Amino acid sequence: MKNRLVSECLKAFTKRQRMLLFFLMALTIVLGLAFPLLLSSDPSSILSLSREYRPGELSDEDVIAPADFSYIDDAATADETAEAARSVLPRFYYSISESMEIRSRAEAFCDAVREGRAEAYAVSAGIVDDEDAARRLDEIPLGDKALIASLIKEGVSYLIDEGVFSAEDLSAALSGGYSEIQVDSTGLPFRYEGKVRDAGSVIVFGEAYEAVSMMASARYPDLPSSYSALVSDAVSMLVTANMYYDSVLTTSLREEKAETVPPVLVEIHRGDYIIQRDTVVTEQQLRTVQRILESSVVSVSVQKAFGYLVYLVLFTMILVYLLFLFIKYRYRLSLYTSICLIGIDISLIAAFLIARFLPEEGVKFIDPFMPFIIVPALVTSITGRRRVGFSVALLLAGFAAIYPGSRFFSFFYFLAVIECCLMFIRFGSERIDIIYQTLFSALAAAGVTVIVSFIYDLGFQTVFTSAFASALNVCFSYILLSVMLPVMEKIFNIPTAFRLHELSSTDTPTLNRLSQVAPGTFNHAKNVSEMAYDACKAINANADLARVGGLYHDIGKAEHPEYFIENQTGRNAHDEINKTLSAAIIKSHVKLGVEKGKEIGLPQEVIDIISEHHGNDLIKYFYNEAVREAKENMSSMVSEEDFRYNGRIPATVESAVVMLADCTEAATRTMKNPNHQKYDKFINGIMMDKINYKQLNNSQLTINDLEKIKESFIHYLLGRDHQRIEYGKD
Repeated sequence: MKNRLVSECLKAFTKRQRMLLFFLMALTIVLGLAFPLLLSSDPSSILSLSREYRPGELSDEDVIAPADFSYIDDAATADETAEAARSVLPRFYYSISESMEIRSRAEAFCDAVREGRAEAYAVSAGIVDDEDAARRLDEIPLGDKALIASLIKEGVSYLIDEGVFSAEDLSAALSGGYSEIQVDSTGLPFRYEGKVRDAGSVIVFGEAYEAVSMMASARYPDLPSSYSALVSDAVSMLVTANMYYDSVLTTSLREEKAETVPPVLVEIHRGDYIIQRDTVVTEQQLRTVQRILESSVVSVSVQKAFGYLVYLVLFTMILVYLLFLFIKYRYRLSLYTSICLIGIDISLIAAFLIARFLPEEGVKFIDPFMPFIIVPALVTSITGRRRVGFSVALLLAGFAAIYPGSRFFSFFYFLAVIECCLMFIRFGSERIDIIYQTLFSALAAAGVTVIVSFIYDLGFQTVFTSAFASALNVCFSYILLSVMLPVMEKIFNIPTAFRLHELSSTDTPTLNRLSQVAPGTFNHAKNVSEMAYDACKAINANADLARVGGLYHDIGKAEHPEYFIENQTGRNAHDEINKTLSAAIIKSHVKLGVEKGKEIGLPQEVIDIISEHHGNDLIKYFYNEAVREAKENMSSMVSEEDFRYNGRIPATVESAVVMLADCTEAATRTMKNPNHQKYDKFINGIMMDKINYKQLNNSQLTINDLEKIKESFIHYLLGRDHQRIEYGKD
């Protein structure tokens, strides 16, 4: 039977899903094995320090290398690499094209100055003249124009030769704290070609006025100040930046320089002093100590490692079998199994990091710090079945029992804490439920921790710390769960209790449209929804799923509402068409409902209810009418298949309950003077009819379940059809 279960479940997997399953199982086993192996190394046997040191402290002891050891000092290598890259100065290049353009513009402008048309040229050339220099040049005496033009040309040539830098480029180049720049060697006729320049001495665009003024004053001390200012303004107007920062070349050269730096190799020989007493401890020494500790050899024997491997394989196979047994929907099996295994793998990695880096001082009981609560709680909330969470808890507890530092009760401790937390999970829809389950779970975890701490005879301080840590662990797990659950609902379209509560609202576009075009169907759906909900609660099935399935089971009727009797107010549309076509229209609402459900993104579980709520049952009314007409007309025999629904028979309890609620709610509308006895007999007939036509064969409903469902239906119908007294008109 077990082999048949596994075989049937694996058939539900695609080839890719089976490969993923086996890969995740192997990864889980590898991580579970690496956990104890890596933590079983004993660094203290390699190198022992009396306390933790910090750079700059005086050492209290001699630390001697126990063996020859060498390693690449990544930190020192990084420092030298950064220093080598920094030695490359920012690279600038001289733009010959920009310089020629400036020179050409200046010559044309100087010609215009000599001819007294400087302002006209500036306007035609689009030169920005903020200082009105061109007009002022036109106003100077004709005899001075040639001299001024010559001085302008000389000033422009001076700036071109000196190089004019963009303020933005210079700022970007010097942002790393540089005070010098390197002019690139390109073979151009430039005085600073390939030279290093002081960044404080270069001419920045926008500051050319001062540079030209100083040049003119030095070369022509007798030049009137008004002419000196005019020349400076004209040159500033004509000159633009001709020196540019080559960030790409600079970065490339720095990377090339960094690549030439060899790794810093630290070699230590046995007996060498790593740290000497009464000397200042350096970062280099502490890195050496750390690398020696990290290189310690795993101390687990081959036999023990093999035993761990067999143990982990056994636990992993048990988990997968339990998941196959407890996960109800086969099309969700691959997804839920993958989520469980991936969550376990992440938990094992997190547990390893905590065990590896948690300070040993004051922590004598490490179990409360292990992050093993979140995954069982997550899969329980996703699947709606605590047994799935218990299965994951069993595997995690089994894995945790073999890590170094675990004690005799570690397996039972983890199992007790996780299962206490799962027992407090409420599959409700109210936010306050999350607070309650977090509070109660934290208290339960702290209580179990205190009991186990007493068994281990730990001190009061350790007991308090461990209990607080376990409670904090639970709180953090549920905070993380609150964040992860909506995301996973959205990504994988999972019908959790919260998602189903959202879908159970009748104020949605689909149900609003149904209420408008098919009010009778809408009221029928609401009644079916409540009947299915009450019945599923009575038999401990998923009542929220049944409620949503009941609400949406007839959404396909919104396309042709006039052909369904609950929406007809007078003329029957079926009177004008033959019975085969009538049956086809009636059957079509199932297919249309499935298509609409997929379109609006309903979970597959709800779509299954829509698809299965009539199973492959016979549409008796139209079949009987067709048979009668065939006899009257002496025509050919009527095919039953034309009058059967094309859906699957219900495969789940919830789907079967919705089917029964649908039939019962519709059929009991025609009863006269109903009472408990009449309802009991009537519903018995409906159920026997479904059983005889094999509509409940795959539903897993028992006779006891059917009895509870019937009583729930009767209770609801008596409330729906209760009688009122007749009030007088006066």
